[in-house]
Amino acid sequence: MKARKSIFTHAAVFAVGVALAMVAQRPDASHRGEMAGSSSQRNESDRSGQAENAGMDARTAAAREKREAAERKARVGGPVTERLAEIVRLGDPLERQAALMELINRLGPGEFAAVAEQYRSMDHFGNSRGEFDLILRGWAKADPLGALEYTAKQPDGERHTALVLAAWAGNDAAAAERWALDHHQGDGPNPYLSAVIRGIAAYDIAHASRLTESMPRSAERGEAMDAIVRALFVQGADTAMAYASSIQDPQLRAGCVSMIAERLASKDAEKAAVWLASMPDADAQTRGARRVAEALARQDVAQAAEWVKKLSPEAQAEAARGVIIPMSSADIPGTAKWVSTLSGIPNYDRVVEEYVWSCDQRSPEQSAAWIQGISDPAQRTRLYHRMLGEWARRDANAVKNWVANNSVPQSVAQRFIR
Repeated sequence: MKARKSIFTHAAVFAVGVALAMVAQRPDASHRGEMAGSSSQRNESDRSGQAENAGMDARTAAAREKREAAERKARVGGPVTERLAEIVRLGDPLERQAALMELINRLGPGEFAAVAEQYRSMDHFGNSRGEFDLILRGWAKADPLGALEYTAKQPDGERHTALVLAAWAGNDAAAAERWALDHHQGDGPNPYLSAVIRGIAAYDIAHASRLTESMPRSAERGEAMDAIVRALFVQGADTAMAYASSIQDPQLRAGCVSMIAERLASKDAEKAAVWLASMPDADAQTRGARRVAEALARQDVAQAAEWVKKLSPEAQAEAARGVIIPMSSADIPGTAKWVSTLSGIPNYDRVVEEYVWSCDQRSPEQSAAWIQGISDPAQRTRLYHRMLGEWARRDANAVKNWVANNSVPQSVAQRFIR
């Protein structure tokens, strides 16, 4: 009997505990009201957010529909003048350019002049120069002679004529070359030919090179070689490096090496340094040395300083000039010691002058003192006047005191001691 009573008591306690737990979990009326109110507020907020999103979606959809309608109108139907007007109104540069390219591809040879004139007279959202160039390039392929006749009468005629010739050369190199040779007058460099070379370099580097070598030394020949170097790098840096040794003209080869070295140094400074140091041509080394040295020095000044010694004596001065500024930015006295180790190399005066300008504002006394190291008296005097003149604008009394206590040319003393 006692056992059964005990069991009953434990069961009752367990049942009461379960009942209390259930009551505790069930919300009372007031809590149910709060929950209902909260749910109602959430529903209302959700409906408001949905309405706002719906409004935004509607506006976005309307804007998109308007834009797509403008694109459709720009691409199809109507006279060319109306289509061009719609294209110019497109705000998105990619959409505008795609529509313009589609229009250009549909134009007949006789329609380009009117389109070009209309485009020039209109206001534009973005890069009108680049888009007008597209029109001229398209015209060059459809009717190059008509395009050239048009560009010859325009204010920016030289640039536009070169653009048309380059585009024509990419499509018909022989015809463009004949035109360039027939229309050049005088004994100077042929600017038409350099434009043709730019057009064919991507397709025929060998012929582009022959034409470039036929040109006299000039800015135009430099532009032609730049086009060739760009085309070479598209084929790979190794192709560009191998090409340089194939050039027979020493001046042209040196210029080519300089361009390749600069472009290669921006990608792989150590590779450019090894390649340039291996060149047997001192002039070619000299032309490319400074840019490679600058690229090396940005990575490791000490390595760049050591590399200078691996070059021919004629090239070391230019290479040193590329090292001095990054080296002196951290250590002016240390740079002075390094510059001293180069004394006696060809063009050492240029190295000294580079050092003078590298620290003329941070340590003008040190800078002025080094001018005495210039061996050419005329160059030394000019440098005194320039450097001390700039220092005097910052601190005239300091310059006066320095000149009074140092040996300088008479014209310098007369100028700064008054």
